Amino acid sequence: MALQVNAPLNGGATHNNAYVRVQSARVFKKVDSDDYSLTVDVDVFVSKDERDKNETAKALSCPAMDKHKFSYALNDEADSDLIAHAYGLLKTLDIYDGASDV
Repeated sequence: MALQVNAPLNGGATHNNAYVRVQSARVFKKVDSDDYSLTVDVDVFVSKDERDKNETAKALSCPAMDKHKFSYALNDEADSDLIAHAYGLLKTLDIYDGASDV
């Protein structure tokens, strides 16, 4: 699973049809809070072919898309597939407007 979207790069350039893949999704709660959060880290690649190079793949520098934080409720239906839930949440953000599942 991944998203295809136009990715804003450093310096104001945009890479069209970038391949965006969730690298990690973590649920956490700070000690002094009752609320949980979901952090989602993504990698942005030129293409799926680049991502498929595995350990030699080079991710694009795209700080606007690298990390995201969402409110999260335990016992969500999302608990069964946190990564799929993360992709759905990413698509609600303006920066992922027009993203398609690939």
